[in-house]
Formats: sequence, structure tokens, C-alpha cells
Amino acid sequence: MTIDRIAVLGVGAIGGAIAADLADLDRHEMQLCTRTRFSALEVNHTAGTSRVAAPVVTDPEATTPADWILLATKAHQSEATRPFLDALCQPHSVVAVLQNGVDHEERIAPLVPAGVRVLPIVVSLPAEKLAAGRVEQSHPGRLTVPEGEVGRAFERLFEGGRTQIAVTDDFITQAWWKLLNNAALGGVCALSLRENSVARDPEVRGLIIDLMREVLEVARAEGANLPDDAPEKALRVVLEGAPGHWSSITVDRREGRKLEWRVRNAVVGERGRRHGISTPLNDVVTTLLRAADGNAGTTEQSE
Repeated sequence: MTIDRIAVLGVGAIGGAIAADLADLDRHEMQLCTRTRFSALEVNHTAGTSRVAAPVVTDPEATTPADWILLATKAHQSEATRPFLDALCQPHSVVAVLQNGVDHEERIAPLVPAGVRVLPIVVSLPAEKLAAGRVEQSHPGRLTVPEGEVGRAFERLFEGGRTQIAVTDDFITQAWWKLLNNAALGGVCALSLRENSVARDPEVRGLIIDLMREVLEVARAEGANLPDDAPEKALRVVLEGAPGHWSSITVDRREGRKLEWRVRNAVVGERGRRHGISTPLNDVVTTLLRAADGNAGTTEQSE
């Protein structure tokens, strides 16, 4: 049996939950790459508690090359991971990007050595980082990857695990489906410092739907195959399934951390302008989040 060497780069909520799932399969070699030292990773999930004994590496020079680098930092922390990426990547390595946004390859390819493949991933995995090395996961979750040799190889990594891997031949549509909520609902929740249920207020809901309609127009121009009622469907799914959930950008604002407004909000206006599409509501949300981000701490390190 081939042993895959895996490096989880960024051991926060998503990275921790994924690392625990892979470690429980007991067929991979793993290292946990992070800026914050902890003794061992512990993840509480629906099947129990997983304790991961993989080495925790805080110095890029102490890493060993990996076949798979699972990049699970926040998007705005990506540049800071370059020393780790330089040390971990080999010519055959794959960097799997477990981040928000619709521009994974565009953002990450310049950070990795030439020839290293970048695999974009849409993450749907509810988890919360309680402390360094401690994660609470409320649902097994799903990772969506593009159809192809690399996507299928990624799927095989998780065979028998808790995480569902969905392989799609229309990845762009899936990425924009998620951005509908990330940009609109996430932006409004972050600005109001409220959980998802704030969208049950009729006026707030109307604003969120209008924001989503702007995103929908841009998504279609980008090639996403989204229906006319995508905004209503996307919001309904969240309100029925997770009304009390605090989005990650809202938690970050509440805790005074830097915000992911560029890949969640600014990207809508940027892509819209490429197509001559006006996005005035999203531009306002982006400006307000950028202003709020200016008051956040500037010393945050990669997870």
C-alpha cells in the first residue's frame, strides 16, 4: 500500500477537523504545520473524540517534504505560509486549498514552486477552534473538488473517513453557490455582529437577497450555472439548517481578528467590473468590512 505523506498547513477549525479524520484512517504519514505550538490535536465530533499524535511543526526548516499539502489557513494568511510551502513542496506535490473564495488557483499558484499543482476545494464543514489544538466539529461536512485525476486522488485519501468528498465537473458553480452566502449573509452578519438568524428579520432578509442577486449576476458572467431563485434557495438552506451558527468572518470580527473581506466580498466587485457589471450594494459592504478590518490586530499569525 502506498503511504501518502500529508502536511496540514494551518491547524485551526477546518485544518484540525480534516487532520483528525485522516489520522483516524491510520494509513497516512502526517505533520501538523502551525505557528502556534500545542502538545496534541484533539477534535470532538459526532462520532466521538479524536486525538492526533502527529508531530506539530512550527519551524518550516523542521518539516519534511509532503505529497499533499492541505492549506487550511485563512485566505489572508496565505502569503505568510510561503516558507512552509517552499519547504514542503516537491515537483509532484499537490497543494489542496481549503479556503474561502472563488479564486483559489489564481491566489495560491504564485506562492508555490513552478510545476506544483493547486487543487481548489469548496469547504462545507461546521467546526470551531476552541483553543490551540482543540476543535469542536458539529457535523462531518463535505469537501467539493473538480473532476480529474487530482480530484479523484484527493477523494481516495478520505476513503472510509467521516468527511464526504464530492467530485464535480462544474466546480465553478459550486464555488459561487457558497459565495452567495459568504458574501451576502456573511457580510451582513459580520457588520451586525449577529448569527445567521439575523436574516429572519424581513428588512435584513431583503437586503441579503438584493446582495445575493448582485453576486448571482457576476457568478453567471463568470460561467456559473445558477438558477434565478439561487438567492432564496441558498438563504433558506442556511436558515433551516444552521440559524444559530456564527460565520467565521463574524467570529473573527467579534474577536478583533483580521477579516477575509477580500476573497469573500471584494472579489464580487472585482469580477463584476471585468464584465461591466455594477455591484453597488456589495461595494458598500466591502468598504465597511475593510474599514472594520482596519481596527483589527495586525500581528495575527497563521494558524
